[in-house]
Amino acid sequence: MTLANTQYAEAITKVGGYYNFVTIINRRMKELNNGQPPMVQPPAEKNYDRIDLIVKEIEAGFLVISQA
Repeated sequence: MTLANTQYAEAITKVGGYYNFVTIINRRMKELNNGQPPMVQPPAEKNYDRIDLIVKEIEAGFLVISQA
């Protein structure tokens, strides 16, 4: 599988690769599960996919890996 064939190719490229993408997804999922509000408007449906919500946050530029 190449990067161009993935569903989230744009977001993966934006954060600098698969490792950073998965790291951001995991960290943000933990925050959402602990009650943090979403940074983008969630869909109107009750049971929306949180990973898609996090990808929208990445594409909007709200989530990045800090280079410390």
